[in-house]
Amino acid sequence: MPQLQGYLAQPGRPLKALLNRNKVERLADGRFLYASRPYQLLNFQLQPEVVFRSSWDGDQLTIVFEHCTIHGLGRLQDLVEFQCQAWIRPEQERLMAKADLSLEFSPNGAGALLPKPLLHRTGDLALGLVTDRLEKRCRTGLIKGARNWVARHP
Repeated sequence: MPQLQGYLAQPGRPLKALLNRNKVERLADGRFLYASRPYQLLNFQLQPEVVFRSSWDGDQLTIVFEHCTIHGLGRLQDLVEFQCQAWIRPEQERLMAKADLSLEFSPNGAGALLPKPLLHRTGDLALGLVTDRLEKRCRTGLIKGARNWVARHP
């Protein structure tokens, strides 16, 4: 377990394994900027751009979205707010990850004109795309990154 703690102790390591390392930019104060590859959702080509904070407290790595812009929504951009908080902690010979996600649509302006069932269905589809991608990256990139790092730091 000390090896996995060492791996998570520098947030840039697991984040670059979890996300596309070429699209993760380290900012100041434990903050990062990430521009996702585009998603296709209904008639929209969406590309989330996220500023998030990541910190290691000795027991777990915490990732908190501070700001998320979803490019490609046009006039609907201001109606959508995406939030995420995630935790990755080491356990005996494994990593455990948990995330709380939310997608909220503002009921103001143009949002009031859209049917609620359409908003709910679109939100469910969007969250499904995000969670599928995150689960895949946890199972592949994060685990591969941790194994490679542990092998180099016995």
